[in-house]
Amino acid sequence: DGVGSPNGNRHPRRQCRRLLGEPMHDDDPQGGLAWPGAARAIARNATLLRAIGLVAFVCLSVVFSTAGIYLRSWQLQFKIQELKDYLLISNQPDNACAGDLSGEWVYGAIENFMGCEARQREDFTRSDKELYDQCVSTHQYERNKHCLRGTEVHLFVYNITNPQDVVEGLTPRIQEIGRASDGGPLIFYKDCKTFDTEFGMTETQFNEYCYYTYKYPDSEEADLGQQIVTVNVGLMEAIGNSMENIDYIVPVVWGTLALQQLNATTTMAEDYIRGQLLSFAWPNNFGAHFLSEFSTASDRAGFRARDNALALYEMVLDTQQEYCLVNGTQYDRNQCTSMANTLAIFATRYYESFQTYNIDPFGLRFKDGAGLFVRAQIGDLVGYYAGYDDPLSAYMFPKKVSWNAVRSKTQVEVNAEVSAGHADSQNGEMNAGPLGRSSVVSNTIENLGAYTKYQGRTYITEFDWQGCRPKGSTGQVVVPPDGPYPPQCNGGNPQRVYGSRGYQVKPRIWSLQEGVDVADSIDIFSETLMRPLKYSAVEDFELVADNNDMVTVRSFELLDAGLREARFAFNCDDIYKVMAEAGVLNRGSDCDVHQGMYDLSAAHNNIPYIWSLPHFYQVTSDDPTQHPRDNLLGFVTPTGPRYQNMVVVEPESGRVLQSMFKDQISVRLYQDERNYFFKKHKAVIIPLYWKFETKNATAAERQLLG
Repeated sequence: DGVGSPNGNRHPRRQCRRLLGEPMHDDDPQGGLAWPGAARAIARNATLLRAIGLVAFVCLSVVFSTAGIYLRSWQLQFKIQELKDYLLISNQPDNACAGDLSGEWVYGAIENFMGCEARQREDFTRSDKELYDQCVSTHQYERNKHCLRGTEVHLFVYNITNPQDVVEGLTPRIQEIGRASDGGPLIFYKDCKTFDTEFGMTETQFNEYCYYTYKYPDSEEADLGQQIVTVNVGLMEAIGNSMENIDYIVPVVWGTLALQQLNATTTMAEDYIRGQLLSFAWPNNFGAHFLSEFSTASDRAGFRARDNALALYEMVLDTQQEYCLVNGTQYDRNQCTSMANTLAIFATRYYESFQTYNIDPFGLRFKDGAGLFVRAQIGDLVGYYAGYDDPLSAYMFPKKVSWNAVRSKTQVEVNAEVSAGHADSQNGEMNAGPLGRSSVVSNTIENLGAYTKYQGRTYITEFDWQGCRPKGSTGQVVVPPDGPYPPQCNGGNPQRVYGSRGYQVKPRIWSLQEGVDVADSIDIFSETLMRPLKYSAVEDFELVADNNDMVTVRSFELLDAGLREARFAFNCDDIYKVMAEAGVLNRGSDCDVHQGMYDLSAAHNNIPYIWSLPHFYQVTSDDPTQHPRDNLLGFVTPTGPRYQNMVVVEPESGRVLQSMFKDQISVRLYQDERNYFFKKHKAVIIPLYWKFETKNATAAERQLLG
């Protein structure tokens, strides 16, 4: 049994079996090994094989990971380039415009040519109506998903229901007017088309004209033919351009006409002139001189009568002048003042002769404030029609009068305005119209969609013209249109043109790039205010794209902080007001209006227009009794989204998917104790109209961005 054998072998039976070639038992631990140490060799080889397998696995993992990274990088680069092609407009040709037919990129479905630069350039020049018609022609079965009409302008006007009380100094009662059938907003389509367009390396320059179409043609006559009573902005323009804003334009027009219409005689004129008791020594025939100088009768002054009367009133208001010439005869200041007062008396007599009849063309009686107010149809007031006649302002500004809220223009008209504005700008004359082409960023990520020039302006100087572009002693302008400006310009901070055009903000192409999804605010340029406005981030939410598709967006609202930041308010203390009136320094144009309001008179030929949000939303006053809503009857306190300015932006593309830009235009009545005619009314702010422009992305666009 091998136990205790001298050679130390414990299993001699197994050795015998090996020698005899017999098979080993199943429990033999060394069965099948033909040589000693084979197990160790196999173990070493297995370790090597495992190492080789591990190395092979690592190598394959690296290869496949690298391939995956390159594939993902290629896909990411492709998507980034696709998004950039969708957003940017290059001035270079590309290969994304190929179609089945020659020139198909011009008229084909937009989703087939989103990366085609030529198509993007073509669409940039098209109006909303042209884009809509193009979309309808290529989408016969899914028009509601792919096609929208474009920008809509919703408009309400205000009616003064108690003009007779307002003339006597009482509080105006205001009524909001909309469509005749249901009181809803008057809605117009706004179609703007660019021309003289030039696509540069990073920016696009263009001129633009807009035309408006009423949305409800079947009820246009009933809606726009409604007549309301409102402020005669023609008279406000004439007063704003008169010396010291005095209403002598009324006796200039009505007084000279009254001398003819009332058949004034020499004796009658002399009695009124002497009755002023300002002078007791008069030359011979001074009554005849008066009629010959100021009567519109053909055998008197004729067409020269108004010019003569205007010179008389401006001489009386100029304290430095001591004499005037009437029909070639020199009169002293007191005598000249007596003649001016007599013209006002004749104007009043003529005016009051319409006791029970409406005064044409104002549509009101004298006691209703005809001339200060006007009754006109809405279509003329908003500028959709030609406008209304105003004989008072027509002497100084021969034109139809309207608010130009939805005034259509042609390319020829805009070209003429640009030429005139450019000439005025070069000569140092203030012109708030277009001076040249606008420019927006179109082919670079930074500030994409933002203005760099607005109608030829790099800086907005219209609201501080004297401070920014003063003239030298020779009367020649000494400051170039684009500066550099004097240190006092806009309080030392010239207002540069910047901010989104309203359709596009800075996108977030890469994940590490900061976009509007983390921005506290964005800047949008207001064409009405001619300045950028800061919109603050409000909330993030999901917007329905189509069926179950959603797109993540961020909304921005114009809040009090943005309204404060946009004010031109410098040197506003009372001590500076006297200095500004004396010409010692310049003062901010918004100093004399409440917070949340802006004075637009400088940009509207001295018509005292005031901008605010609808119903004076976000307007505050240091003295609550002076708040504009407290000086009107019939105005409700505004709350809710109906009065808010908002935009909704998709962060990655920076596209504005929804926009609501709202403006209320009011007018502050000129009032002065020295007025000749309208003396009793308050210097109250009366709203004229409010509107909001809205434009939404199509369901297909939301679905694509989602």
